[in-house]
Amino acid sequence: MKISRTSSPQVPGSAGKAPSVSGTSGKGFASKLAAAQTKGVAKGALAAEKPAQARKNVAVSDIGADLKTGKLTPEAAIDKVIARILDQQVGRKAGAKVREKIGAALRESLTDDPLLAAKFRALTNE
Repeated sequence: MKISRTSSPQVPGSAGKAPSVSGTSGKGFASKLAAAQTKGVAKGALAAEKPAQARKNVAVSDIGADLKTGKLTPEAAIDKVIARILDQQVGRKAGAKVREKIGAALRESLTDDPLLAAKFRALTNE
């Protein structure tokens, strides 16, 4: 049995031509471009806010500097970092029991988490 292939019909006069686009004007494009630029400006403003959000993180560079100069022991540095985390996350006005419980959980994670435990050991061995 022989299977023959059918050919696709060709429309006369359309070979090699791109279909025409009707109804386009420069005004529509200009408005779309302006809208896109406005969105870009809004994204730029959002990107400018990110450093401000980064400042909301707990800053510990001064503790690291004191640790390097020998003003703080590694244990005292960890205590200061935990105190700053507690101040940032639960607030200074939080109850003593809440702060104590969360602080204990943070210290426990320093011993339970292999990565954090290795980092702490590296601090104490330097």
